[in-house]
Amino acid sequence: MPSMRMLLYATTAVLSVAGCVNNRVVVDVDVRSFLRESDLVNSYDAAPLVTTNDRIEPVQVNLVENFGDLGGAHTVTLQIALDYVNVTGTGTGTFTLYIGDDAATLFMTPAVASLQVDLQPSTTTRSEVTIPVDARVLDLFTSQRLYVGADLGWTPSGVEPLQGDCVIVVLNARVESRLSVF
Repeated sequence: MPSMRMLLYATTAVLSVAGCVNNRVVVDVDVRSFLRESDLVNSYDAAPLVTTNDRIEPVQVNLVENFGDLGGAHTVTLQIALDYVNVTGTGTGTFTLYIGDDAATLFMTPAVASLQVDLQPSTTTRSEVTIPVDARVLDLFTSQRLYVGADLGWTPSGVEPLQGDCVIVVLNARVESRLSVF
């Protein structure tokens, strides 16, 4: 079975034979698939007027070997979708995503995205966003690996406890590289 490295080089060769001068290579990274099964559904039970927090500890994401050899990442767009399946109480849920090059310092780096949603009893609420990343994170997607983690929080706004599940439905990164073949 050919390696991903050989496949990428073969793709570049085909593009150059076809006479393409300035090409795009797009790689979709299903970051969600790297998360542990237990990280995909986060249950919460926040007592009235008390914020409850949880953390998805750093997970290593292995990227295509030597993708950076074909050109630097030109753009990276993150797509995040969460379903809050709220059972009781009203309040807010927050999800803060971190991406970095070191698991030990991941939560000391600036957050990449933060989503906040209002929660109502017996309601499933979708929270989603598609955003471009900054230059720091852009460079990480040309390395062989990076780390992803998240902080979650739930704040009840009434006298009932806030209970339910936060389900990570989509966590994707679209990496676009521009190649100058000639």
